[in-house]
Amino acid sequence: MNILMVGAGSMSESLVRGWIDSGIAPESITMTNRADRKRLSELANEHGVQIIEEESIESFDIVVLAMQPEGVLEYVKRHEWTNQLLVSVAAHITPDEIEQISGCGAVCAMPNTPVAFRTGMTGLWFGHQVAMEQKQLATELFLRVGEVVETDETTMPFLMAAAGCSPAFFYEIVGAMTPVLTEAGFEAQQARRIIAQAMKGSAELLLQDARPTDALIDDVAAPNGPTDRGVQVLRTHELKKIMRAALSESAREA
Repeated sequence: MNILMVGAGSMSESLVRGWIDSGIAPESITMTNRADRKRLSELANEHGVQIIEEESIESFDIVVLAMQPEGVLEYVKRHEWTNQLLVSVAAHITPDEIEQISGCGAVCAMPNTPVAFRTGMTGLWFGHQVAMEQKQLATELFLRVGEVVETDETTMPFLMAAAGCSPAFFYEIVGAMTPVLTEAGFEAQQARRIIAQAMKGSAELLLQDARPTDALIDDVAAPNGPTDRGVQVLRTHELKKIMRAALSESAREA
């Protein structure tokens, strides 16, 4: 399996890092980037991938379109396609748009940056021309770096908000909590790690325990205890309303 990664941004590097960690040979991944050649050299030195300036599309089985959204369809138009699987990780592009130009099967993938550590969540929206073996190939590729869910035109914007945008929301929460600990005397990195580890453990519990979130809260929030008092502050300030609004806005833009 030969993979061409078109684009060298943070998502491209996150995917490459995760795929290599999963056992894909670095030499089977080739990266190209029109905007920043220095960046390509840095990635080659760090990860051992191949880099090229002018790509021969026929040499690759999978072409990952990881440039800015406005460049995706123009890139597809510039090349002659045979039977490659095209994977777009750019927002606002549909698989049907890619398939109409290329004549090949296309899938729109929406991963998040934790794929770098193989703990990502990726939505896959398959085009009508994707063969069953290609669908399996794309699914297995992204399962290497986390979990996968199939999406479509209706659900993809909400998957993008909930999985693709939400890491920034979590970082915002950590950023808001960290000063409370530093003001109490913890070093900044230590404070951040305390909060992050608590989030990590809580996320694992959510994945393993199917009970409603209110029941999980009750497990740690004794009436009038410190946890319960903190939860009441969140409810007084309508955290649920705030998070619903943030997700809805991100989905609307998607």
